[in-house]
Amino acid sequence: MKIRSISAASPLLLAIALSGCAGLFPNSDITVTTYASSGERWLNAGFYIIEHPFTDDGSARAKTKAAQLCSEHQRVAVQSERACTMEQCTTNYVCMKPEDAKASGL
Repeated sequence: MKIRSISAASPLLLAIALSGCAGLFPNSDITVTTYASSGERWLNAGFYIIEHPFTDDGSARAKTKAAQLCSEHQRVAVQSERACTMEQCTTNYVCMKPEDAKASGL
């Protein structure tokens, strides 16, 4: 009988322990939405909408995340738009071929 009460409590203890670790994940407050597009200049370009905290650190982590996502396809992340409230920002990035980004001055 005691074993059952311990095993019944185990999922609850695990949930409590994991909830305490939620703040340890560095990108837990960043949300990424992905869009793909095609066209002459934007062939296989990825577009990312990244929501992040309105802080210098949040902006830096969003930029790093976009760069990481774009580099998986040998592209560079170029910021296209950004809108912020006093708490949260939404920043749009497009993945471009390095030569296209350089040619357009970005």
